[in-house]
Amino acid sequence: MVKFIIKIKYISVISCLAVSFYLASNSVNSFSESIDVQVREISLHLMCPVCSGQSVAESNAQLAKDMRTAIRKQLEQGKTKDEILQYFVNRYGEIVLSSPPVRGFNLLIWLLPTLGIILFGLILGNFVYKSKLQNKNKVIRDGINDSEFSDIENDLKKYDL
Repeated sequence: MVKFIIKIKYISVISCLAVSFYLASNSVNSFSESIDVQVREISLHLMCPVCSGQSVAESNAQLAKDMRTAIRKQLEQGKTKDEILQYFVNRYGEIVLSSPPVRGFNLLIWLLPTLGIILFGLILGNFVYKSKLQNKNKVIRDGINDSEFSDIENDLKKYDL
């Protein structure tokens, strides 16, 4: 009976160790996967300085690969997304950001399309209003000579029309 209890203890300890190793390896894999997701997300916010119109995540250029490696190292050091983006802005300038910050001169980039649409609408509305006003005041005289036209105008004035 004592040998049976000792065997159960050994089996329990070995089972606990196996489960612990399994859970630890899964947590390392999930940590690695979460870093991969973060690297991809941050890479999408950065444009490759040597590629035309590609983000760091999409580019296969050596510089983009180096930037992804730098992002991974900084994430492993515990830096936040904003700190990493600021690191690349300090190194390459704001041109490296995929969307410019909404401040200063860049605010114009965000506002000009809206202002352009509003201005276009105002100009179009003014044009339509003026053309309707001109059409309202325009008298159609097709096929009527001047004397007939003046007679019609006099008749209309008599009846206040």
